[in-house]
Amino acid sequence: MNVTLRQIRAFLAVAELGRFNLAAGALGLTQAAVSLLIKDLEQELGVRLFDRHTRKVNLTDIGIEFLPQARKAMEDLDLATRSVRERAQLKKGKVVVASSIIFSSTTIPALIARFLDQHPGISVGLRDMPEEEIRPALLRNEADIALGTLLDDDPEIRSQPVSQDRLMLICRADHPLAARQAIGWTDLSDQKLIVLARDNPLRQIVERTMIGVAPDFLPAYDVRFSTTAIGMVAAGLGVSVLPENSMELTSAAGVCSVALSDPVITRDICVMQHKWRSLSPPAERLKEIILAAFPEAAAASRPGSDP
Repeated sequence: MNVTLRQIRAFLAVAELGRFNLAAGALGLTQAAVSLLIKDLEQELGVRLFDRHTRKVNLTDIGIEFLPQARKAMEDLDLATRSVRERAQLKKGKVVVASSIIFSSTTIPALIARFLDQHPGISVGLRDMPEEEIRPALLRNEADIALGTLLDDDPEIRSQPVSQDRLMLICRADHPLAARQAIGWTDLSDQKLIVLARDNPLRQIVERTMIGVAPDFLPAYDVRFSTTAIGMVAAGLGVSVLPENSMELTSAAGVCSVALSDPVITRDICVMQHKWRSLSPPAERLKEIILAAFPEAAAASRPGSDP
């Protein structure tokens, strides 16, 4: 069936105004065009919708039955198009951002607040999670965008590096290594090292580097969260290697960080999204705000910037 919106609008105008010429004026069409639209609609439906008289038209019984259904169809369409328009204009909608534990506690909340100040009609959800859960959340469409670490190229994830942070030794202030300005990774070979979960990108970076300098390396503990690792360090259970901004997470007294060198290891902080899923206007806008928080990324994303 090939019923068109123009035919439905013409039908509603004639039904409400009772005359073809009045309907034509309301629709901005000629009377002949309205008559043709009604004729085509009746032919498509296989029924007569109007009884024509010299000066007025009346709905047939089938036309009376069809009228509320036609009104409902137009109301539903108007509601749908208005909703899409409001989303495009950032007046309503929802966006979900996933983030590692560190960034969920430090960087992301202020950026969400900035977004909501500009677009109060948008709902924003924050999924704080370990790094290893970010990619699956994007692939399951449980988050629109994410901020975290992507260890290797991923055919399903589009990522944009926005910054780097350096890996540091986290230890108690009374630990023998705490007084050093910097230490090498080989200095960790005889330490009880607290690492993150095996699938965590940061764990993979640490493990790969440690095996390079100490082939027999085995961690003493593995935990899911950076905050847990810091708490265990504070309790004297060992030392850990975490990004330098992880110290913002702890209020534990007596915990400090020491620079690691030989080699200096950094990780890329990336804004990520599902490669084959377009972002909604709210998600695109929140992504812009996140990128703007990292000057180098914002410069790279401007037209005319070097790739």
